[in-house]
Amino acid sequence: MSFMAPPIPYPKSILAEADFYVALDIETTGLNPANDQILELAAVRMENGQMVQRFSQLVNPGRHIPPFITELTGIRDDMVEHSPNIHNVLPVFLDFLGDSLLLGHNTAFDLRFIRYNSMVVMKHRVMNPYMDTLRISRLLFPNLHDHKLTTLIHAFQVGETVEHRALSDAIQTAWCYEYMKKYAAENNIPLKEKEKKGGKKGG
Repeated sequence: MSFMAPPIPYPKSILAEADFYVALDIETTGLNPANDQILELAAVRMENGQMVQRFSQLVNPGRHIPPFITELTGIRDDMVEHSPNIHNVLPVFLDFLGDSLLLGHNTAFDLRFIRYNSMVVMKHRVMNPYMDTLRISRLLFPNLHDHKLTTLIHAFQVGETVEHRALSDAIQTAWCYEYMKKYAAENNIPLKEKEKKGGKKGG
């Protein structure tokens, strides 16, 4: 009988007051990384509230882009026809990320695609710690009617519309985080994980 070691668990999202991080976003042809493809990868490197570096690249998915995705993102087949495929883009993107703390909005979605493709393309496990503006918003602003990126950029006055393009969404996510980090500091709300008290009770 063969023994298979249990898979290494991926990091969970953290709450943190970070000055150095990379905000990222992707666009895809659908919701399932095993069946759908990445269309666009983008990220911005933030240092002390300033954007110091950016990465943005369309990706040829090797298939027809569904009409509803084109309607949502504006990305058409002819726009990606001469773009590099994921095998060429992903190593460069991961090099940009390095071992940085990552930030996204509903980050789990983006990381599912990035992790799946990283294993397929490079046999590389992406283990960066990450933050999620969706989770932080729910903590700080529980009375908002929802916590979509569109809602946040209006509430925080950091933008007027979400374009559903990777670079602009990554930038807006970073500005939302910077706003929430400042709000938390001004209102003495710690953005950090609560320590678990005690262990098992003796008996």
